[in-house]
Amino acid sequence: MYDLAIIGAGPAGMAAAETASKHGMHVVIIDEQDRAGGQILRRPPTQFSVREWLPQRVYRHLHALYARFTELKHLTHLSNTSVLGITSSDDSFVLQVLKTSGLEELSASKVLIATGCFDMPLSFTGAQLPGVMATGGLQAFLKSQQIVPGARFLFVGSHPLQLIVANQIASAGGDVAGVVFTQRLSTMLSVLRSPLVMLRQLPNMLFILAVVLKLMAKRVPLRFGSQLVRAEGNNRLQRVHLRAGNKSATKQIVECDRLGLCFSFLTNNDLFRQAGGRCEWSKKSGGWVASHDDGMRSSVTGLYVAGETAGVAGANVAYMEGCLAALSAGLDAGKLSQSDYLRESAKVRRPLKTARAFASILSQISYPGDALIADAMTDDAYLCKCEEVTVGSVNKTLADNPDVCDLNALKLLTRCGMGHCQGRYCHYQSRFLLARNRGLAPETLGGFTARFPAKPTTIKDLLGAQLQTTNDKTVNRTDKSSKESK
Repeated sequence: MYDLAIIGAGPAGMAAAETASKHGMHVVIIDEQDRAGGQILRRPPTQFSVREWLPQRVYRHLHALYARFTELKHLTHLSNTSVLGITSSDDSFVLQVLKTSGLEELSASKVLIATGCFDMPLSFTGAQLPGVMATGGLQAFLKSQQIVPGARFLFVGSHPLQLIVANQIASAGGDVAGVVFTQRLSTMLSVLRSPLVMLRQLPNMLFILAVVLKLMAKRVPLRFGSQLVRAEGNNRLQRVHLRAGNKSATKQIVECDRLGLCFSFLTNNDLFRQAGGRCEWSKKSGGWVASHDDGMRSSVTGLYVAGETAGVAGANVAYMEGCLAALSAGLDAGKLSQSDYLRESAKVRRPLKTARAFASILSQISYPGDALIADAMTDDAYLCKCEEVTVGSVNKTLADNPDVCDLNALKLLTRCGMGHCQGRYCHYQSRFLLARNRGLAPETLGGFTARFPAKPTTIKDLLGAQLQTTNDKTVNRTDKSSKESK
């Protein structure tokens, strides 16, 4: 049995592994990717050799963390592995993990969930067309595979990440038709009202400024206060319709074959909810965020959280929360004294408070706004792409069933959330639509129930060794019958 199982090897997971190992804990870290680093580093496969990988100053401390992580001696790192389920048993947890060799179980006294986040989708006409992608998805191609995944790119959203990705695409030789912010420029500049917070984040601010200057030097158009109307194309994306201001404003058509959407992020907390962890609703910080105390302990004894699972706040916050969660786990396991805990956690808490203040400001200005989300939801827009359920069909279902005020009930009636993504990419928009239709607060509507398996998998993987044993017996019986017939 492990002292601590860490799910997710991004900045939070790596920092937690380093801290816990330092204090003598027997640690296993589990991650779906081939290499650690999370989405922020998204390191290429081991077969690749990339010169000057993310050389900017803002990445240096993460590169240093990754280097230290790879040198940890007494750490079990399970890469290319998914956690499908988590259950508590007496004073420990049992994790069902899917490796390339099949499904296995492992036990740990304590568990830290640091599973990150994903891009928030938007329901609008044409969102299902090939070529309409999350900006994070476009960046993953570029970072991990060194591929420019298209010819002409347009970025539309409300989060500054799209500036960074647009610059990376342009620097790699892609044609960027423009970067469009749905907020006005004055909204983006409102960060200057907190000069002390911004000053403490000077490296990040200078990095963004440098990106903007590079885009301007490349003559990439930057627009503010424009809305996404629809995407069009013959079986694939060919053009995007935009408008400035209200519905009567003049529309602009941009020819492109890739549309990067960047409307903030949602927490990836299915495993946390499956384990019974309590969540709180925050529409601007990722939807359902894991509740925790000041030491990153969740509502379930022995279960800890760190990073975006506890609210979307960026890599720096995740890094420090991972350290803090590991210290708390070490204290609770008797691996370090109260005095050592107080001394070491104090080194983390002050910079963490500053980083969280910056993240709070960023989440405020990056939320696309209720009006924009509602305006984009035309009747022919897909609410659930997996099951091809439109906004119009859900509105009709709600009109025909006025007693439905629960997200799971809506799921049963419409099949929203029953597809391969298991509701990850439609739960936020479904909740928004239901809350708006019924005039209720989103947090009162419940949520899609988190179930095993947390990720789509095959029956063969679930049966594992049992299926192999059955097959062996079948082969033996077949061989015996063949011999007897002879």
